[in-house]
Amino acid sequence: MSGTKVLVVGLGRSGTSVARFLLKVGAKVIGSDENPAALDSEPVSRLRKAGMTTTRRPEAARVDWAVVSPGISDANDLVRVLRERAIPIVDELDLASRFVGGPIVAITGTNGKSTTTALIALMLENAGKRVFCGGNLAPGQPLSAALLAGSKDYYVVEASSFQLERARWLEPKVAVVLNISADHLNRHGTIRRYADCKFRILDRQTRCDYAVLNHDDPLVYAARNRGEGQKRFFSLRRRSADAYVADGCLWTGGRDVLPIQQVRLPGLHNIQNCLAAIAAVRLLGVRLPPIRRALRTFAGLPHRLEHVRRLKGVDYINSSMTTNPAAGVRSLEAVALGGGRRTEDGRRRAGPLSPVPRRVILIAGGREKALPTDDYVKAMRKYASWVLLVGESSARLARELEAIGFRRYDVLPDLGSAVVAARAKARAGDKVLFAPGFASFDLFQDFAARGEAFRREVSKLD
Repeated sequence: MSGTKVLVVGLGRSGTSVARFLLKVGAKVIGSDENPAALDSEPVSRLRKAGMTTTRRPEAARVDWAVVSPGISDANDLVRVLRERAIPIVDELDLASRFVGGPIVAITGTNGKSTTTALIALMLENAGKRVFCGGNLAPGQPLSAALLAGSKDYYVVEASSFQLERARWLEPKVAVVLNISADHLNRHGTIRRYADCKFRILDRQTRCDYAVLNHDDPLVYAARNRGEGQKRFFSLRRRSADAYVADGCLWTGGRDVLPIQQVRLPGLHNIQNCLAAIAAVRLLGVRLPPIRRALRTFAGLPHRLEHVRRLKGVDYINSSMTTNPAAGVRSLEAVALGGGRRTEDGRRRAGPLSPVPRRVILIAGGREKALPTDDYVKAMRKYASWVLLVGESSARLARELEAIGFRRYDVLPDLGSAVVAARAKARAGDKVLFAPGFASFDLFQDFAARGEAFRREVSKLD
């Protein structure tokens, strides 16, 4: 790497992290970002002091290869120019995977990646292992940050379709594919191309590696012959799987792990995530006690069915991370059927899903990603007592609700107005769920900023 000239395109979280690593190993780094504010940021200023130069004409940079932000697609003009110049393009996670000193556990899928990544890391930590947990996980660190820290026993990383699209080196010891549903079609075009990007996580595995696949997801199961890694499966229905549900318990290898009632994460979709995590860590030799401890204590990550507040008997739940309609369906089902229930002091109460739907006032809407919303709209009709629509997609959702005869909705100008309207409609025992089902970029920087805004608006209520 020493002396190699590298162009880093995009100086956000992963770009600045990989630039720090490249400078440390002696590479000559040129940074570029189309956002002028990024070039003036504190992390970039520190990189300049460490030797990085910056350019506003990256297309003309004389470099040996380029690290391009996963958020920049191959359709970008700069990427096209770099390819025409035959400059190799790599992704930060892919590059970092070549240099980490231990086995990688990589998790992908449309929904549940972050939760499963964090849960696997916790199970390994409970087993006494030193673990790096990050990748696409937010909040968290990109994998290249691990290259500047001490060595770990395992590197557990979330991998997005954007990161996997250009992958050429990533070879996880254990790859986990949770589920596939339509997402990011504004970039990938079709669900087949989107799924193909996800399945690239399997392509460089050898017979010494493992892939944990969702037997219940037809698209995921269809990838069972891809790559040379040994395949393992998890399932809500099939007792032949390596991790499964039977008689109200989670099972693996013919042994019961834990009753579902004792799993702290809410919702059936999180039971699937738990099964995937169990199957993955068992392949790494983790015994059942540390697994059980993780399942009993792990309450989830911020902005994912996160209980914000109970006010006059009404629970306010932040699920800003639901950035696609499929995730919206899962969040709405989990809350309507009892997931995320709270005791009077606000703690989540363990217990099976309730057969009687609860009253849910849903706040939804955001930036369009050209995704089908039929299932989310039907779930609204089935589970929501009222729907409050905000953001770029609100007009479309209103039309679709009208089309199926559901008229208990309002279109609001912003999130603050929606929270106030939800407060007015809710009565004791109700749930107010913020599950947008769309991306955040119409009104916010990212899902985390959107979730923080929801928290602030809820905190203002009295």
